[in-house]
Amino acid sequence: MRLGIDVGHATSTAVLLDPAGQVLAEAVVDSVPRTDDCLRRALVALGPVPGPVGSVAVVTDLARRPPRPRPVAVLRLASGSHAALAPLADWPVPAREALGGLTAVVTGGSAVTGSPLGPLDREAVRAFATRARQAGVRVFALCAAGAPAGPGPELEAAAIVTATIPGAALSLSYEIGSAGLRERETATAVNAALGGWAEELVTDCRAVLRSLRITAPVFFARDDGGLVSGDYFLRHPVVGTAPASGCAARGALTRTGVDRAVVVDAGARSVRCLVVRDGEPERSSRPVPGPFGVRLALGAPDVVESDGREAARSVSRLLERIPGAEVLYTGGRAEECGAPAETDGPRDGSPAPYGRAPRLTDAARYAAGAECRVELEQVVSAAGRAELDQSLSAVRDHALSRCVAAGAAPGSVRIEGLAHAPVAYLPAGVHRVTARAVGAPAAGAAR
Repeated sequence: MRLGIDVGHATSTAVLLDPAGQVLAEAVVDSVPRTDDCLRRALVALGPVPGPVGSVAVVTDLARRPPRPRPVAVLRLASGSHAALAPLADWPVPAREALGGLTAVVTGGSAVTGSPLGPLDREAVRAFATRARQAGVRVFALCAAGAPAGPGPELEAAAIVTATIPGAALSLSYEIGSAGLRERETATAVNAALGGWAEELVTDCRAVLRSLRITAPVFFARDDGGLVSGDYFLRHPVVGTAPASGCAARGALTRTGVDRAVVVDAGARSVRCLVVRDGEPERSSRPVPGPFGVRLALGAPDVVESDGREAARSVSRLLERIPGAEVLYTGGRAEECGAPAETDGPRDGSPAPYGRAPRLTDAARYAAGAECRVELEQVVSAAGRAELDQSLSAVRDHALSRCVAAGAAPGSVRIEGLAHAPVAYLPAGVHRVTARAVGAPAAGAAR
């Protein structure tokens, strides 16, 4: 059996699935300020669990309990750049000040294809780590040019930092984000700043489960609706700061059997609309607002926010992008936005003009049965088809191993999507490769 729990602003829901994926029990309770109390209330309302639970999936948005960012030392390993392109230069001033403003650029890094740009300035790295220690900063975000293709400089810099400050917390950009240097650097700095929030959330969730004698491992929903283990989330919290709408949209599709839709997620504080094609929420093609008001480019769903009065107008605009799609509603305020009151549409069987009636438990229901998911982007250089095939195979293997690291059972992982395209601004033979790997959450004793 698998459990899914959605902790929202107004309500918290819990859903228990049997091994075949059928709902055994569900519960809806009013949310309270503390996340751990919300979990406990929802699980108590669910009632006794008739057997062992294999996994527990938690869905909750960062905005529900905004954290104070940790001070972070941001170190870029690359050639010099204009001051306007310096680390954190384009961040909102309050966010930059909250992180402490401790940044530096030292020589090193790799070209986008992984070839070295020059030797790492080890003494400059050591001096920066010493300066951070003197300032009382023990959290670092390291970002090297070309790191997704050649992570060696980041790993070398990480070894110097930890030798200088034993026990320092490090976020490395090659594990986070895309090939673009500044986008990846921003995501890595935000990830480092969220460490305290993630630690508190994971600790609280595990404590609640232990207190209720649930020994299953806890997983957390990503913004795209996939799951990652608690340990992975502790290292990469930036992947799961706003998962509620993605999970709710996927849950609405699972409930209705629809794979093309405009989904209206009518939450307590805002109404969020998403377009779904072939079962996948459309992704934003541009950076979107993230934690601390910083814009992130991590492939999150493209969400249109509005208040309840503007929801119908937003839906109409989105339907122009996907003609003939059904409109699905989810969330506690859905009826305020024009959702039908009947569960299965009109009694006469005619198509409902505004889709299906909402369910409060869509996000929890989806999360309970969701798979672990990771996405990997790399730039590879290949002289011919045989070399390209070899590179694609290496990226596949990397994605599969990272999915296992994210909590998937090794025997269940598979490649769900693989795409590659030439990079227009580089010589022939350079390709951008994106691989998505999924797998069933590994069951076992909670850690």
